[in-house]
This record gives sequence, C-alpha cells and structure tokens, in this order.
Amino acid sequence: MEKLPIIIDCDTGTDDAIAIIAALYAPQFDLRAITTVAGNVALKYTSQNTLNLVRYLGFDTKVAVGAPQPIKSDIIHSGDDTHGDTGMGTVVLPKAEGSFYEKTAIETIIEEARAMKGELVLIPIGPMTNIALAIMAYPELKTLIKEIIFMGGAMRGGNMTSVAEFNAWADPEALSIVLNSGIPCKMIGLDVTEKAIMKQEDADYYRGLGTRAGQVVADLLEFMFVRFNAGKEDALMHDGLAVAVAADPDIVETKRYYVDCECAGTYTRGHTYVAYKDFFFKKGERPELCDVALDLDLPRFKDFLRNSIIHSVETTR
Repeated sequence: MEKLPIIIDCDTGTDDAIAIIAALYAPQFDLRAITTVAGNVALKYTSQNTLNLVRYLGFDTKVAVGAPQPIKSDIIHSGDDTHGDTGMGTVVLPKAEGSFYEKTAIETIIEEARAMKGELVLIPIGPMTNIALAIMAYPELKTLIKEIIFMGGAMRGGNMTSVAEFNAWADPEALSIVLNSGIPCKMIGLDVTEKAIMKQEDADYYRGLGTRAGQVVADLLEFMFVRFNAGKEDALMHDGLAVAVAADPDIVETKRYYVDCECAGTYTRGHTYVAYKDFFFKKGERPELCDVALDLDLPRFKDFLRNSIIHSVETTR
C-alpha cells in the first residue's frame, strides 16, 4: 500500500497525544515529521510532550519546534485545566534522551514539502501559526501542499467563546491566511468533533493491548473521564478525527463552502464564517472554497483508531 506522506502540526495536549499515537502506527501514513506550536499549553510543554511521547514509543520521527505565540497576539493558552498543568493530564512520561530536530517547524515544513513534490498533506491540530508563517516565508508552499486537513473552527458555536473554537480563536490571523492561500483545505470543526466521544469500553480495549501505546491512550482517556465527571469537557477526540479523515475521508460527510476567520471582532474573534450564500461576493468572483465536515461515522472513526493502535502490539514482539 502506498503511504500518504503527512506532517502533524500540534499543541500536544491530551487528545493531540492520542492523535499522534494513531498516526505513528497507522499503516496508511508516512509520518514525515511532527511540528509543535503554543496552544493548549506553552510551547515548552507542547514540544517536550511531543518529543517524550514519540521517543517513549520507540520512534525516531523528527520533532521540530515552532512558534511560541500567535502572529499578532500575546501568548494565548486555553486558560483552563482541560489538559492539566503541562498538557498530558495526569500522565507523566520519561523525559526523552534525544533532541529536537535541528530545523524549525517552518523550515521542516518546506523541507518535507519540497522532498514530497506536491504530495505532502499537512494535519494542523492546534493554532495555525506555523502553517501561516511557512506560507508567508515560502510562497512556493502554495503549490507544494496537496491538502491541509485541520482541526479547528465550527459552523456554529464555539468552545472558547460562544462563537469561536479555541484553535481558531488563538490565532485567527493565521487561520485566515491559510484559508485564503489557495491550498485545498478541509475543516474538521466542533460540529463533528464534539460527536467523537470515547467511552470506558474504549479505554478498557486499549489497556488490554498490553503495550506502551495502549497504556498511554487508556490513561489519557481515564483523565478525560474524571474531567467530564467534574462537569467539564467529555472524552472528545477533536484532533484524532482530523488524523483519521486523512486516512479515510469517508469517516466524515463534507460540503464545500467559502470559509474565513474573523480577526478583528471584539466579541467574534476567531469565529469561522461559513458562507451559505454568496452575497458578500461580487458576481463572477470565485473565492477559495473549503471542504467543511458536517457529520461523522463514529463506529468507522473508532475502527480507525483501533486498527491503527493495534499495530503497537506488533512492535513489542
């Protein structure tokens, strides 16, 4: 099977970590690198979490450090304890002995895009800062990226404010740059990720694998269950769903719309505007369109996770 070359760009917190684990083991992917960005927690944590996780599972995948703050704003984090103090809930991994990739996230993205000659898919699951900076620094990137499948935004509502999802709210300027870059985009927003709920039987399955990967996934899910029982967010696989869609597009139903991100609104910062009608555009204009996820096949999504992480059993033999 020909593998899809991907880069995951992330602000590794709890569900990011599960998404990375799935991508590491998924037979559909050639995971070229992982780039880090500030988001759920500060960059020093998102970067170290990523490196610790990848090395703990025995992979030598490149981990490149990216932007410590949004393009125009001060450092912004989620502002709550959704992911714990350092991003991994109550999970503590051994500090990795290796080092980060010598190139920055931006340099790594263009390096791999050139090497893959137009076949590279980017999967940003945190604020879009690194991707926007890479586009501005290397305009050729617009012709070298096959697709950007990102977790962020929402057709309606939000989880940071009443109208904005966190990743979009954290760096709206970056998201707007990417959406209007001409690179094909697919938005996996809250409308579908809030349906990607994991249950106790899922945690039991992963723990039953008897592998490091399975144990980490189960422990992260247990943290999420405790969080939910305390009246906070459920065990939602926001980021894992974006990764899954890269492997199996039919996991979600999509429709094409013009999408942009509000940057200047006092109360609407980070709102992803999904144009149902074209009244903002002059007759004959053809704005860049984005595939927007509308619904998901939850059993099919869970099958992807299980069918990926089951390969961690093979690595222990």
